Amino acid sequence: MALAGRSGAAAPLAVLRRLDLSVTGIWILLAVVIALAAIGLPQFREPENLANIVRQSTVLGMLAIGQTFVILAGLIDLSVGMATGLVVVLTCALVDGEAAMTLPVAILMLLLGAGIGAVNGLLANLFRIHPLILTFGMLFILQGAIFTYADRSVGRASEPLQTLANGDILGIPIAGIAVLVVLAGAHLLITRTRFGHHLVAVGGHAENARRAGVNVARIRFLAFTLSGLSAGLAGLILAGRLGTGYPLAGTGLELDAIVAVVLGGTALSGGRGSVIRSVAGVLVLSLASNLLNLLEVSAFVQTFTKGLIVVAVILANQPRRAAAS
Repeated sequence: MALAGRSGAAAPLAVLRRLDLSVTGIWILLAVVIALAAIGLPQFREPENLANIVRQSTVLGMLAIGQTFVILAGLIDLSVGMATGLVVVLTCALVDGEAAMTLPVAILMLLLGAGIGAVNGLLANLFRIHPLILTFGMLFILQGAIFTYADRSVGRASEPLQTLANGDILGIPIAGIAVLVVLAGAHLLITRTRFGHHLVAVGGHAENARRAGVNVARIRFLAFTLSGLSAGLAGLILAGRLGTGYPLAGTGLELDAIVAVVLGGTALSGGRGSVIRSVAGVLVLSLASNLLNLLEVSAFVQTFTKGLIVVAVILANQPRRAAAS
């Protein structure tokens, strides 16, 4: 009987040990946050508030998708925030409220974002510069370009861009639909294509991947390019949300994107992760901000709370050490 009692008590612990928090942790956290908010704050459940959460998540969602490609490859991209800000400024300055200019400028900005990522990838491959140092330098280059072009808000977003960022279809934000489309494409690219398998292999162990015939330089180049492209998409949405080319629009977005990816269980060392869970990490951050705003909590306390959430999830995602024999 004593043995049976001990066995029964140990069963839940065995289940917890088998639970991979790097995969399930973000879903547990997301479910807990939503449940507590829905129960404790009636205004949280209002459709307008829920739609607002989705809209606020879209820019960071786009960036997190691109950042996931980079981190899966064992890299990091600190330039995406300023790349997004540059796209915001140039989009509003070039469009300046003219609807007819929206499509050509949007294409140009997507090419600009992808081009910035391509330059990062090219330099990283040619000069073997650590991606943290390289993209940190690119951050300052882009910041300088923004303030050289404009030191105050310039231009106006066109009506199509504002509709993309703030409009809805049957109550569902259009920008949210756009993120879901990009998310589906990114998920299929990682999980169903040779590129995706090679991306994970390079992040897991670049030398082994090279010996297996994977073109590591090409994979890293494409990962950076996709990250830059996501910054272009994010910049177009953010331009529509702000309505003008605000020079500081992209400040800090790169760190938020990295935090969201880590919250989603993607390993900073590379080789393990999911774009779907990265977007779930974005939702956790957006929900936390929304709840704290509804509770009228100060911005400083909000930053502190987000930090606690990140530290808790990172600790939960640490690999378990084998028990001593």
